[in-house]
This record gives sequence, C-alpha cells and structure tokens, in this order.
Amino acid sequence: MDIKEYFARISYQGSYDKPDLATLTDIFQHHIRAVPFENLSIHCGESIELDLEATYNKIVRKKRGGWCMENNHLLSWVLKTLGYDVTFLGSKVYIPEYDAYPEEINHLLLKVELDDKSYIVDGGFGRAYQMWQPMELISGTDQPQTPGVFRFLEESGVWYLEKVKRKQWVPNQSVSTSRNVEKEVYRRIYLFTLQPRDIEEFRARNAHLQTAPDSPFVIKSICSLQTIDGVRALLGWKLTEI
Repeated sequence: MDIKEYFARISYQGSYDKPDLATLTDIFQHHIRAVPFENLSIHCGESIELDLEATYNKIVRKKRGGWCMENNHLLSWVLKTLGYDVTFLGSKVYIPEYDAYPEEINHLLLKVELDDKSYIVDGGFGRAYQMWQPMELISGTDQPQTPGVFRFLEESGVWYLEKVKRKQWVPNQSVSTSRNVEKEVYRRIYLFTLQPRDIEEFRARNAHLQTAPDSPFVIKSICSLQTIDGVRALLGWKLTEI
C-alpha cells in the first residue's frame, strides 16, 4: 500500500505535507469524484471484504468503487498516513419507508480532530446525500455545500445528520397527495453517537447487507459518482444525472 499510488488513483496532485482542513477537503473531494459508491460486487458474484489491503487492491489497483465500509476504511488509512487524528464511528441510516432507524449500526463514518475542532468525514454515502466537504460537528447550524444544506442536531448524546429538502412547487394544493409538504423541511439521513468503533464491529453487518434477501443492496445494484457540478447515479437500470 502506497500513498502516492492512491493519489494517482484519485488524480490528486496537491500538497500533503501539512495536515490541515484545506488539504483534508481537497483530498476528500478528489476521492468522491474518482471512487464510485457502489455495490456491484454483490451482483457480480464477489464478496465484499473488510480487510484493508483487499479494499486498497480493489479501489486503488483495480480502479473500482465500494460502499461505506470500504470507502471510509480506505480514507481512514489515507488520513492517518498523513498525520490526521481519525476515529471510526458507527451510524444507523434512516429508512423512509418505515419512518425509522434500524436497531443496529449499518454505516461507517469518520471523525477527524483538527485544530481543537471535530469534523465528520463521510466518503461512503453516495448519490444526492453525499457531503462534499468535511462537516464541523456542531449542533443546529446549517452548513451550506454545493449539493445542498446539511446540518447536525444533537439530542442527549445522539447526533442526527439532516439535509434541507428542496422546496416543492404544488400548483394545485387541493389535489396534492404529498403529505406535510410544507412541514417536511429537512430530510433525515442517519444518526450516530461519538462512541469510538473498531472495524471488527462492522463485520457482521457487512456480511448481512450483502446476503440478506431483504437488503436493499441485494435487491438492487447501485453505482453513483460525484462530479464537479453534480452527481451521476445508476440504480438498477435507471440512470439519473443531477
């Protein structure tokens, strides 16, 4: 595993001798624009491993993508190699169909300590809810980015990531079937705590998500990539560009 080989993979040619916020943001943006969020291994008869060297080989040498446990695992190695203080966190992704969060953590993200501030770095969510910049861990403050306005809310030690929903234009309110159009200002993404996690804690969920018949990743293939000014996503046979 070689950091320069990784930089070549994401086409990063900037400096990396100073572990500051600008460098972190630049590397992060190169990563999400070069490495797709994808679950194609499941649909190609491959298993998704959490071994770091296997992930490195898949993403860097084979020029593939991966899901959160691969992308953020690799990003943690990159940032630690450059001298950043990185901690694994576990989250539960909101399920709109059930208006609920799962009982167990099913998403890996990173917390980076920098200049006496904490930042959340998540390069493994994909599609339209992928953050484009590290987000400062502060509650109740809107943090505008190119893809939209994100914010964290903290309640009794539980942190919630939300994104402002785009305003819907309803030409005829009387026949609108959308519930609470005006009330639904924020779209919930996931919740998490600041309890440090180890990669071993994700192995069972990693196996479950790629084998369970009701797993959304088993039901449908997903591949999305952030671009300079938007995102491209292929879900099943449907290609969307924003």
